[in-house]
Amino acid sequence: MKASRRASAVAAACLLFAGMATATPVMYQGTFSADDEHVSVPINLAGSGRLTAITSSWALGGFAPVLTLFGGADGYQQNVGSRRTCGAGSGSPDAATGFCWDATLSRALQAGNYLLVLTQDDNLTNGDTLADGFSQDGTPNYTSLNYLGIPNGPLCINVDASQRSCNYAMTVDVALDQVGTVPEPASLALFGLTGLALLRAHRVRRG
Repeated sequence: MKASRRASAVAAACLLFAGMATATPVMYQGTFSADDEHVSVPINLAGSGRLTAITSSWALGGFAPVLTLFGGADGYQQNVGSRRTCGAGSGSPDAATGFCWDATLSRALQAGNYLLVLTQDDNLTNGDTLADGFSQDGTPNYTSLNYLGIPNGPLCINVDASQRSCNYAMTVDVALDQVGTVPEPASLALFGLTGLALLRAHRVRRG
């Protein structure tokens, strides 16, 4: 059975496009209470543009994240995870390993409705939609099981067996290709969410 909760979101305000081609990036932060949770961010584009999502979870002491984008005409769009070889836009390397464990997703999109999902490393989508679920759904302690061999062990264990916090952090930005008219409230260019920008973190509970 699926359960959901609202995770904290750090945002100055909802992004309202008033004829602007670029919005102020929005930072989202929160904490997982189980390894198999995921955070979903709806993105509603009134016109074509480029979506850029950059995590800083690892840099702030949290787990290695994976970003998955759903939506548009083709359903599943893209999946990116941490990078062991650091490159442009991949963030600062970890001092201990030299790996870049944070994730960056940058993609040109057409107008439409999309869903950006953040999960922990090795929790990957099973199909083209969110309804298809993720590979670790129903295994709330999969990191300790997979990387330490301990069932029901501690949460947020990295693949190198190091203990991380369960905190996540992500900055999301959209740059529209051209300046348009002021959108109606129901068709805001980004984050069709009520009030302050909200996230939903989902996890599958056993039973």
